Amino acid sequence: MLDELKTIAGYAEDEATSAGLAIVVSIVDTHGNPALLHRMTGAPMHSLEMAFRKAYTAATFAVATEELTEKVQPGGPLYGLSVNSGSKLIGFGGGAPFVVSSSERFGLGISGGTTEEDIDIVRVALAKHGAA
Repeated sequence: MLDELKTIAGYAEDEATSAGLAIVVSIVDTHGNPALLHRMTGAPMHSLEMAFRKAYTAATFAVATEELTEKVQPGGPLYGLSVNSGSKLIGFGGGAPFVVSSSERFGLGISGGTTEEDIDIVRVALAKHGAA
């Protein structure tokens, strides 16, 4: 299983490199426990926390994090989600749930580019692995 997670991280790093980005890849298990953390040289330090939060949110909600963005805005049904979760959950795009061959569910979080770039890297990495 760890080899599969490393493969997904490798796909994400390849895509980031092609885009001229340095990113952080975070993968958590279905319980939100860290399973893999990879920071490319030059990735912003804040991306360590952001990638984890995206992965955690994707794993625990079983949803791509960009699907929560509107819901966490003032007046939305999940407004206050981040604050009320001890800052573990986040509604920024760049996180997605996936299943590996062992049938275990995980969350992948990418941070280091714009929201759109992070979303694209997640989609490409999971599509290349066939885990989307």
